[in-house]
Amino acid sequence: MFRHFCILCVAACSLWSAIIGLLVVACSGGGSGGGGGERDGTVKLFLGKLQIPMFDSISVDVSGDNMANIHISKSTLEDNLKIEGIPQGEYRRFEVKIFASGKLVQKGEADVNIKAGESITIPIKLEALFGFLRLEIPLGNSVVSSGKLLLDGIEYNMKMENGKGVFNTGVLPLNTELPLKIYLLGINNTDTLFIKETKITLSSISQSEAIQLTSSKGTANLEITISSDSIQMKAMLPESVYGEKRIPREYGEIFFTEIYASPATTEDDYFQYMELYNFSSDILQLSNNCKLVRMDNGTEHKITNLTILPMSYAIIGRNKVTNKDYSCGGFTLLKTTMRLGLFCGDSAIDTLTYSNKTFPVIKGTAMQLPLKNYENRTLGSSWCLGFSPRDDAICP
Repeated sequence: MFRHFCILCVAACSLWSAIIGLLVVACSGGGSGGGGGERDGTVKLFLGKLQIPMFDSISVDVSGDNMANIHISKSTLEDNLKIEGIPQGEYRRFEVKIFASGKLVQKGEADVNIKAGESITIPIKLEALFGFLRLEIPLGNSVVSSGKLLLDGIEYNMKMENGKGVFNTGVLPLNTELPLKIYLLGINNTDTLFIKETKITLSSISQSEAIQLTSSKGTANLEITISSDSIQMKAMLPESVYGEKRIPREYGEIFFTEIYASPATTEDDYFQYMELYNFSSDILQLSNNCKLVRMDNGTEHKITNLTILPMSYAIIGRNKVTNKDYSCGGFTLLKTTMRLGLFCGDSAIDTLTYSNKTFPVIKGTAMQLPLKNYENRTLGSSWCLGFSPRDDAICP
């Protein structure tokens, strides 16, 4: 009987940490908007990728001299917030608060001057006050059917999501060492197949946000991306329980889920990367028999040794990509139109033709594919902008 796990911890913004001292980081992003009159402004709050379990609401308060306070609150993250009637003036304070499970879990504020015909950038700090834990276990062909997580004396049951066992906790305190114990059970829900005991500490490191305020005739557009304060962990079972370890042989067993083809400057092209997802229940081994191909001109890059566990991601990146699983060296991604393919032997495992006319290929941002859209991944409308390495994408 196997009695161990290899646990990997991932914080927001693709920063990595050890099991003790997990990171919660606010990530920066952007949007756009406009409209308004000569004196009063309209502010739109654009939300980025925001995954907070047990989410209740998000609120924004605007205050300042010679103006009535403005308050807006929403209980959904599906739409952009819009705040109307903000008078021009100095020291307009924007306060953002996020509530989950009845608690204030994240907050931030910024003071800005709203003037017509002016564009300014100011920083805002988002502070996580509480945390959450999400633990994923790719199950593959294993005989695991259920599981339990004990954290700080509270028991959580495992749920099945797309071939993974998933635990989502309630609100957790930060900067406090918490005992953690995982049980995975067999088919009859009685035999304990795997067990792991450890301790974790959730801590918060806030990062300055970039907020772009564009004023024209008294209209301001507030762009902000709020980080998730949910820590993500992945627990991997021993390889021997995942079933067959083999070279991919069928189309769609592995497919592209994220492509960063157009960095902000040409000097940053060495940050280009591709993300692959193993959609099978086997361990797939990319070896000398497999290659990346630019199908427009036949340029190839042979993959010598890359293993992807079932229902898991792998990052193939150029020289400056940190935390990549495999280096593709000089294999470059085109920023306009490209026919990209992954082949093993004579079999096409995945192909993708993208164009900046029909796909979201924009400087400084990756394009990403939610797993739910995999059957229509050849359509540009199935992709959206954003960064979600080793995580399922969320499109508006």
